[in-house]
Amino acid sequence: MTNYEIARRFEAIADILEIQGENVFKVRAYRVAAETIDDLEDDLATIHERGKLRELPGFGEAIASKTADFLATGTTAIWERIKDSVPVGVVKMASVPGVGPRTAKALWEALEVTSVEALEAACREQRVRAVAGFGAAKETKLLEKIEAWKRLNEKMPRRWALPLAEKLATELRKVEGVERVEIAGELRLGRESINPRRNHIVLAEASTPSAQAAIAEFKLKNPQWMETEMRLQVAEGEHHGSNITAKVFTLRCAGGNELVEQFMKELNWEWEAVPEELYDWPDVIELAKAGKLPKLITEADFKGQLHEHTTWSDGTASVREMAEAALERGYAYLAITDHSPLLAIANGLSRERVLAQLEEIESLRPEFAARGLAILSGLEVDILKDGTLDMDDEVLEKLDIVVASVHMRYKEDEAAMTARICAALASPHVDILGHPTGRIMGQREGYALDIDAVIQAAAKYGKALEINASPERMDLCDEHVKKAKAAGVKIAINCDAHSTKSLGNLSWGLCIARRAGLEASDVLNCWDLATLRGWLG
Repeated sequence: MTNYEIARRFEAIADILEIQGENVFKVRAYRVAAETIDDLEDDLATIHERGKLRELPGFGEAIASKTADFLATGTTAIWERIKDSVPVGVVKMASVPGVGPRTAKALWEALEVTSVEALEAACREQRVRAVAGFGAAKETKLLEKIEAWKRLNEKMPRRWALPLAEKLATELRKVEGVERVEIAGELRLGRESINPRRNHIVLAEASTPSAQAAIAEFKLKNPQWMETEMRLQVAEGEHHGSNITAKVFTLRCAGGNELVEQFMKELNWEWEAVPEELYDWPDVIELAKAGKLPKLITEADFKGQLHEHTTWSDGTASVREMAEAALERGYAYLAITDHSPLLAIANGLSRERVLAQLEEIESLRPEFAARGLAILSGLEVDILKDGTLDMDDEVLEKLDIVVASVHMRYKEDEAAMTARICAALASPHVDILGHPTGRIMGQREGYALDIDAVIQAAAKYGKALEINASPERMDLCDEHVKKAKAAGVKIAINCDAHSTKSLGNLSWGLCIARRAGLEASDVLNCWDLATLRGWLG
């Protein structure tokens, strides 16, 4: 089983146990395990092979043992015992944010609804309001939550789909007669999320009937791929053995057969000139013919990172450890931007602690400067309700860089949220707007926001917008980044790292940047230190 599958299984166990009225601490243990797994960068199988499962946050002996069971057999004793005790649809109801196990149980018992669809129908028929403890307002709120959940679940986030596709590809490469396996479709195009019901994501090339039969047998023996809706295509024909087949198939997913034929005619199969992330640009053929395709940004272009956290707030590594990790990656600079005091849950820094951290950074600078790394002082400061910042001007003036972000009061209407963020962008202290829409892929929609007005404000005040490369955020989306570039707004692509390992998250933001056509000159942290300092002022 993959990390994604095991995390979802632990969530389901927690939901069933909570519906059954199990001890709250036991329920919480499974939820923490799922959250830990979702945050992992390494495969659980690899961690298990190293004997390190017990070192994961929230992984006691019981959770580690069940994880080992899932990895070995695809199931564990508690799952087999409880999986049929609550209807699958009720468990699905419980997984809808804003519904939860208690509400799911109450409405299952009162109205005999056993699916999200049935619950939605009950809300529309105004039957929920008649249940004790509910009412019209709660009924309306439930309907809103269900509609949001449906939108979020139309597609699978890249952070969940890509590991599944890679595992499927690995297994297919072991099938006798399979000559090449490629990640294809929307994943190959670098999209932030995919629709696995419509889109083949793995291309297996097999030229003989026996090999194709082996693949068919593989699918029958591995029904878990049907459960996760991963789809594959078996390719054959005159282009067997070349890269063309995979590229044709990828393009077909993006634009249909007519676009494939047009490329064949116009470019004479000179695919190397066209980056895959641009295949679904409507004017890509004209740009290619005119030699005007952008020189897309690559990971090698990056000189540093500008939004990272340490043990001063909610990170797991010290300033020194983060600096050492940045040096290992060949960076020339690293900004330390821990949280401001409003975010108490993340151990946000008080005024006094910001100043104390500044002293630590100053003490480390000479050593690391001699080794080729500049440590920049900074803060991820919360944007308050009225657009002011969660730190006084005197402290902010001492910092090299300020990332302003929204972490609370997500439910404001579009006008209020837009005014709030634009007011923050007007501050002379702010340099970058962090994770601008506040979305969490597959879990939370972004807050209501007039993104065009925000882009205009960033252009007016000379601020940068962030592509947050945390795999759960991937915020901004490529369409918004395109608009920002067209408006002359600079972009920062930041890992928002909370550990030394998560400094490796850059690829999640890079695919968005490439789909938006960004070049190195568009991105702050691809500039050399002198140029960056000049822009920061």
